[in-house]
Amino acid sequence: MSQATQHTRTGLIPAPRTAPDGSAPVARAVEPGPERWGAVLARCSAVARGLRSLRPVAAKEQPSYGEVDGQ
Repeated sequence: MSQATQHTRTGLIPAPRTAPDGSAPVARAVEPGPERWGAVLARCSAVARGLRSLRPVAAKEQPSYGEVDGQ
């Protein structure tokens, strides 16, 4: 097992993962440079197309099965 574990009555439970002391800070996201704007716009348009496919669509009229008395 590559993950540190602790023994309990019910079995093995993974130990909580914590950052080691003196670890390097996590890098923050930065603004994309001018050369990356094309990729950003392409990604945004792809997301917009994907969201557009989730829009509600009107149901088609279904033919009746011949019941006239509502059964």
